Amino acid sequence: MSYQYRQSLPDTPLDIVGDVHGEFAAFQSLLHRLGYRDDGFHPRGRRLVFVGDLCDRGPDSPAMLAWFKQAYERGWAWMVLGNHELNILADDPKDGSGWFFDARAEKDAHYAPWHCVEEKEKTELRAWLAEQPLLLEREDLRIVHAAWLPPQIERLEEAKDESLTAQYRRFDAELKHRLQTASWYPDYLYEQAHYAPQAENPDHAPPPMPATARYELERSRLHPIRALTSGVERLADEPFYAGGRWRGTTRCAWWNDYRDDKPVVIGHYWRSWQPSPAAVAAERLLLPPQPDVWHGARRNVFCVDFSIGASWRARKFPQKYRPEQFRLAALRWPEKVLVFENGECAATR
Repeated sequence: MSYQYRQSLPDTPLDIVGDVHGEFAAFQSLLHRLGYRDDGFHPRGRRLVFVGDLCDRGPDSPAMLAWFKQAYERGWAWMVLGNHELNILADDPKDGSGWFFDARAEKDAHYAPWHCVEEKEKTELRAWLAEQPLLLEREDLRIVHAAWLPPQIERLEEAKDESLTAQYRRFDAELKHRLQTASWYPDYLYEQAHYAPQAENPDHAPPPMPATARYELERSRLHPIRALTSGVERLADEPFYAGGRWRGTTRCAWWNDYRDDKPVVIGHYWRSWQPSPAAVAAERLLLPPQPDVWHGARRNVFCVDFSIGASWRARKFPQKYRPEQFRLAALRWPEKVLVFENGECAATR
């Protein structure tokens, strides 16, 4: 059977869980707050849906993925792929993936301690991840990790007879061919050869890398799978450090152009339940500062990622960060109520 990039949500009440990022203990707490058994069964027939990024950065990505797999096989849990799962499938080591990729172990030491996946388990893990959809939908709801983008979805429809990895590689090859013929591509290669190693140092920005920024901009828009799982970007006004490296592009608020009636729930875009003034300033052009507010042109898009993926900061630098700054939440549907891992609840608006 060919890969089904768009699959149907169950016709039951749902609990839509934000990016977990390997924080398995926090997830277990949330699971109990929501009334589920340890294995994911709910006595009232509710089902769990994950917006992607179950793995990376946190202390136990293998346990989180193994838990999801058993619940999924029993029909109790669904997920869409996030950019972090996609990196595993694309064999693309990125920040926070040292639990899976040996090549990242040294660079990701600041996330340690964490549990690593056994080498013999990697093939099976990739196999069942490759079966997971990019989109989930039913009559009253859509779920995608980062961005619901009709033009990119149409391109996936044209490639629906291929496997996910085949689609990804073909889109990647087409993109690389296009970029390699661009007039600025030699400058990109120069920047990567000379400055890329410096790009992961938060204390010292590398020299300006305009060709690298142009490369990232084009990649975010022209690769449909990447666009849905990472969102589309624009050139940043100035370089900034985020997600483990210095960047020359910044995210676009695609929801301001979303005009459909059907609500969309996403993850990916870290928000804070109790944002500091600095956090509000940093996100003022993207997400609304009020963490319980739906956003977009029709106020029907909601990001349920409350930054649990940054919990390592509180463990590593307790003088600077508090654990309660980084939360894991689920959005109950159709109630539109947030439930957090500490038991706090809040209606959205």
